[in-house]
Amino acid sequence: MKSLQEILSQRNSTAPFQPVVNFPACLTTAESRNHHNTNINDIVEQPAHMRSATVETLLRHVEPFQPDTGIDEIIAHFCSKPSLRAVPIVTKGRPVGLITRQQLFTPLDRLIHREHPNITREIMNTVPLRVEKSTPIHELTGFLSESDIQHFIDGFIITEQGRYIGTGSGQDLLREISKLQIETARYANPLTRLPGNIPVDEHIERLLHTEKPYTICHANLDNFRSFNSEYGYHKGDELIQFTGTLLSKICHPKHDFIGHLNGDNFTLIMQSPDWELRCNRALADFAQTSPALFNKAHRNMGGYKSEDRQGRLLHHLLPTLSLGAIRINPKIYSSYHEILDAANDVLKIAKIKPGNSLFIERRDHQHRELRNYRHA
Repeated sequence: MKSLQEILSQRNSTAPFQPVVNFPACLTTAESRNHHNTNINDIVEQPAHMRSATVETLLRHVEPFQPDTGIDEIIAHFCSKPSLRAVPIVTKGRPVGLITRQQLFTPLDRLIHREHPNITREIMNTVPLRVEKSTPIHELTGFLSESDIQHFIDGFIITEQGRYIGTGSGQDLLREISKLQIETARYANPLTRLPGNIPVDEHIERLLHTEKPYTICHANLDNFRSFNSEYGYHKGDELIQFTGTLLSKICHPKHDFIGHLNGDNFTLIMQSPDWELRCNRALADFAQTSPALFNKAHRNMGGYKSEDRQGRLLHHLLPTLSLGAIRINPKIYSSYHEILDAANDVLKIAKIKPGNSLFIERRDHQHRELRNYRHA
C-alpha cells in the first residue's frame, strides 16, 4: 500500500508546479482506480476555524469481521442494519479490507455468493482509505477532493496508531463541515468574514496546549481614523476589507491562522517557518497596491489637508500598515490574554516608526518580565 505522499508525488510529476501540502504518513490509500473525481471543495468552502477539528469527530464504531468470516454471515449483518454502508475486515486489530453493501446485493453477486460462500477475502477491497483519528478534517477533505469518488462513497477506516477503532463516512464528513461553517459564521467578523475574537482566543488556547513555539503578529492601519473622516465610512470599510484580503493571502493555508479582532485590527497566528518573509511580503504588497484606494491628488501630495475641530488646517498622511510580531514560547505563558497583551505591546512599538513597518520582538521571556514590571 502506497503512502499518500507517494501518490501525490506521482500525480504532480506531470503537472505544473503547485505548492503541495505535506499530508501525514498515517493517511494512506491506494491509487485511484479511475479518473472520475469528486471535488468536495466545490460543495463546501473550508473555513479556517475547521483546521483544528480532527477525524475523531467522525468516528462511528462498526463491528469488524475476520477475513475468513462466511459471506452469509456478513450479508445477514447488513440485512439487520439497513443503514450500514460498509463493514471493515480486521486481523489482529489491524484493518485489512472493507466490504460495502453495494458489493453484496446485486443479483449476480448473490448467485456468486451462494456458490462460493467463503470468498470474503477475495471480494473485499484490500486498499481502503485508512485515516488516523488525529488527522485534521481539512487534510482529509483536501485529499478526498482530488481522489477517486469511491473513497467518498464507501467511507474510510479510522485507526489509532494503526489499529482499527471505527469508520467514517463521506456524509458525516459533509455534515461536520457544515456544522463548523455555521459555528465559524456565528463568530466571524461581519465585514471581512474572517474569524473574530472567540475563534482567535480558542486557537491560541489550543496552541498553548501543544507547547510548540509560534509567532503572533498584530496588524493595524496607521492614520485610519482621519482617512475614515475624509473619505467616508464606505471607503473606510473598503480599506479594511482590502487589508483583510491582503493579509489572508500571505498566510500559509495549513500552518497559519488569521483573525479580525475589531475595526482595523487583525491578528496573524503563524506556524509557517517563513513567517517573517510573509510579514515583509504583506508590507510590500500593501505599499504597492493600496494607493489605488486613494485620490490621485492625495497620492501626489503624500496625504491631504483637513480642518480639525478648532478650525486648524492639518496635514494627514495616507494609511500605512504596521505589524508587530512576537515569538511565543507556550511554556512561559498561561493564557491567551497574556499572549494578546504581549502582541499589543509589540504593535505599539511598530507604530512608532512612520510608514509601513514591522517590529519583531524575539525575546519573549524578557518581554513578559518587562510587562510584569510595568503592571506591578
